[in-house]
Amino acid sequence: MLFVLLSIKHLTVSNSWSCTLEKGQLLTIDPYLVKRSKQHFHHLENYGIDLILGRNGFIWIGEHVEARDSMIKDQVNNSEQATSLQGREQEQSYTPLETRQNICRIANAIRVLSTLGFHVDAEVIMETVGLSISLNIDIHEMLGSEFHVLVAEREAERRSSSKRKR
Repeated sequence: MLFVLLSIKHLTVSNSWSCTLEKGQLLTIDPYLVKRSKQHFHHLENYGIDLILGRNGFIWIGEHVEARDSMIKDQVNNSEQATSLQGREQEQSYTPLETRQNICRIANAIRVLSTLGFHVDAEVIMETVGLSISLNIDIHEMLGSEFHVLVAEREAERRSSSKRKR
């Protein structure tokens, strides 16, 4: 089991993997809304986003970061680090507009689900994002009451269809 400690800028996981949280949003929702699952770290390849659903109600949505093995880091010489650091600083200062919009769209989907009191997991989040895209709803319009009604209706349909399958 992974124990996650989230601060505003740094994420530490019990298996000694760590990374700096940058270029994203940290949301907090009621912990009981985060659905328990085997996987709480998600890479949404279609959007270039990393999603971390913490059981404590902290949710991180950010630009995808490649995980690095700590042993590989130790093998890199200090001189190589100095030259590559300058290139990384320039690279890190820019996040593409599309990625920033995806982060905001996913964050707004989570806000809507939380406001409605629905359980949050990666599947439901992506269904909500897909609904907003298919209906051509702008990111800022997702927080409006009309979209809340659409999400509630979609969830009611999903629940009734799952009861029929049983």
